Amino acid sequence: MQLPLREVPGPLLENGAPGPVQYTYVPFTTTDLFNWKTHTPLYSTNPAAVASMIESVILTHNPTWADCQQLMLTMFTTEERARINSSVRKILLAQAVVDAEEHYPKTDPKWPYNTTAGIAHLQTYRTAVIMGVKAGGKKPTNMGKIADIVQEPKESPSAFLERLLDAYRMYSPIDPEAAENQRLINSSFVGQSQRDIRNKIQRLDGFLGKGISELVEIANKVFHNRDLEEIKRQRGHTGVVGYMGNGGGQGGQDRGRARGRGARGRGRGAPREPLGPNQCAWCRGEGHWKNDCPAFLAKFGEQGEAGESGGQASNGQVTNGRYERSEGSGAGFVGLAGTSFEGQGTY
Repeated sequence: MQLPLREVPGPLLENGAPGPVQYTYVPFTTTDLFNWKTHTPLYSTNPAAVASMIESVILTHNPTWADCQQLMLTMFTTEERARINSSVRKILLAQAVVDAEEHYPKTDPKWPYNTTAGIAHLQTYRTAVIMGVKAGGKKPTNMGKIADIVQEPKESPSAFLERLLDAYRMYSPIDPEAAENQRLINSSFVGQSQRDIRNKIQRLDGFLGKGISELVEIANKVFHNRDLEEIKRQRGHTGVVGYMGNGGGQGGQDRGRARGRGARGRGRGAPREPLGPNQCAWCRGEGHWKNDCPAFLAKFGEQGEAGESGGQASNGQVTNGRYERSEGSGAGFVGLAGTSFEGQGTY
């Protein structure tokens, strides 16, 4: 890349020592201008980025008055150049500059770039151009536009902060990089971040007084840990689904099965299969019921389970804690074994 003004060693002095540094002029190339134009956003959409590029070019390339004009013709529209020039003159007037035209001339003053005075004039002019480009990109003050800048769910904290600072530069007279405005910037950054980041930072004591870089570092940790938390959550969910699918908990194969006649449904063992219409509840055999079961009668006799426990009645049976009389007085009565009912005695 060619620099308009490049330093070259001056002619040797009479005593053989090197002379003072001089400048040689090489104008911008068409390729340089085209690349800047192509890779820089529009001034109307992102004035801060354009101002940063112009400042970088001016400070590193030492352009002359003509070079600055060529650069502005390439990068800005007619209306934008007029706004920049107007901003420069307002700034010079605010600084009580006696002769603004001398510092920011409309025509080429042809300042000699190899003299001390000429270099001083060029430096003043370049500084004025930079200030004008920065000021010309500002919109009318609108704090609502700044409040509308909120962090997107997938946006990194650093990218969000950059958008927020650009909004301050564009829509307010506030310098977001000034120390006196740091608390305001911190408040906007935290308040307009995503909820998890906002909650994390707001738990810190005195977060408004901390450096913005410290807050961004904390926000980045929360932002990057989101993926880990999501993976943990998904793994936990998958584990529960797998457990339920394999019959774990109450969602296994036996859930919802009706408790048939004789199925106890209690205890820690596996649930029993429901009884068939002609199946014995004692031996699980087919063709008879429990009261007629040979194995049952062999163990308890005709009194059944009641006889084993001392016997509460000789003409009834106790099944699962329920007593039913089958003959004699009160035949057909069903009640809880061992319960006294008025007028009926104890069964």
